[in-house]
Amino acid sequence: MPASFGPVLSPEITARLSRWRHLAAGMQLSGNRDDAILGPHAAALLDEIGRAVSAGMPLSAVILAATLVDVVANEEAGPAGHMDGIDFAYAGNKAALGWLRGRRNAVLHHEGPTDGLMGEVEAPNWHWRDADKALTALLDYLDDLR
Repeated sequence: MPASFGPVLSPEITARLSRWRHLAAGMQLSGNRDDAILGPHAAALLDEIGRAVSAGMPLSAVILAATLVDVVANEEAGPAGHMDGIDFAYAGNKAALGWLRGRRNAVLHHEGPTDGLMGEVEAPNWHWRDADKALTALLDYLDDLR
């Protein structure tokens, strides 16, 4: 990865993301949809997050992490098909998930100056910190649903 991309994800988040990707890939290969940990749409997005991180695209990882939270909550082939709504209400850290939604919206919908998107010299480092925070929120949410 070129040095201009700044830091990468923390080792803990990298390991957790890798475990979830392997778990989702194994489920996809088995074809077992009973008590699916993730549906096929969610599994594809999780894999895409891994590719975005590998390609040095931390803001894409933030956007995809927020999208994946929504997909997991609604995709009938995943937890939404067999869990109660109360399980989703208690999954993850609400403050972290709220931050994730807000950061995703700030990246996608320009409503004014936003830290890290105004050409700051340190912006690449901030983007990686945001990706780490976004993936922590996502992975905590997925862990709670498991």
